[in-house]
Amino acid sequence: MLVILFALVFQSTPTNAATASYADRLYSPMFINKIGEFYFIADSWNHRIIYSRDVKLPIKRWKVMDNDIAAPHSIAGNGTIFVAEDTGRDRLFVYTLTAKGFVRTQVIDNIKGRPHKTVYDPSTRKFYVLTSETQNIYTLSLKNGKVVIDSKKNLPYLEAAYVRSFSIIDGMMYFVSGPNQILVANYKDGTFSLQEKYDVPAGYRAMNDIKKIGSYYYITVYSKQFIRLKDLSDFSQAENIYNVLGFKGVPYYMSYFDGRIYITEIDSYSAIRSFKASGDEISKIEVMHDYGAPNAAVLNRKKILGT
Repeated sequence: MLVILFALVFQSTPTNAATASYADRLYSPMFINKIGEFYFIADSWNHRIIYSRDVKLPIKRWKVMDNDIAAPHSIAGNGTIFVAEDTGRDRLFVYTLTAKGFVRTQVIDNIKGRPHKTVYDPSTRKFYVLTSETQNIYTLSLKNGKVVIDSKKNLPYLEAAYVRSFSIIDGMMYFVSGPNQILVANYKDGTFSLQEKYDVPAGYRAMNDIKKIGSYYYITVYSKQFIRLKDLSDFSQAENIYNVLGFKGVPYYMSYFDGRIYITEIDSYSAIRSFKASGDEISKIEVMHDYGAPNAAVLNRKKILGT
């Protein structure tokens, strides 16, 4: 049973959101994360990555890490080196944190097929990058101060499906939702060998992300659904908590930091929402950086680069 303890709403929306400059608002923020002391947002359709030391700071006061990056979907890092996707141009950008701030230090070309999700795994000290259209997983590591590609593997069990995301859960890599399945692979040995698979019913197949929090798997779905269930082999028990969180657009990627679960909201409505999960109870729901429907400024900004 879903238990909601109480909700707290915080909004950093400017009163002139409908006429605000693209730089003062978000448009399809695919991802938010905290790495070290900084918070990062991949403000995808505004073609930029922004950062701040205060997650609730109004967006117009966040600093720009890069505003010439085509529809980034995520950013990952070890605290010093950071990797993000230049999705619309099939590249990766590497940034280094220096005394003067973030500097783009590398461009890794020819990551064909829309690099779509990047994860840094402290246990292996490697970056992993998934291409959504070509079903490749890249393994990258840091050598002599440079990020290098260790391997590129095609994952045949994804069966040419468009796969938006993967997550590391309990030492395994979970891909959603592939050829109408959630697929679980062994990644630590470098084989990415398939270990388990779970069939996904038709209503949930366009999945965006998966996380395990407490005893529940939380899954975002492009058809404006946010579900949770305890057993991936039994979707009949799935709870749709989309309305509980107050979503109006598409729930996209999830992150966990500062004791809260953060979910970005994209497409027809741009916002960032979060909640606390104490055990299996959802509490202290917040909506922040709520910019609503796109305005003319962001629609024009989206057109300048590929998404």
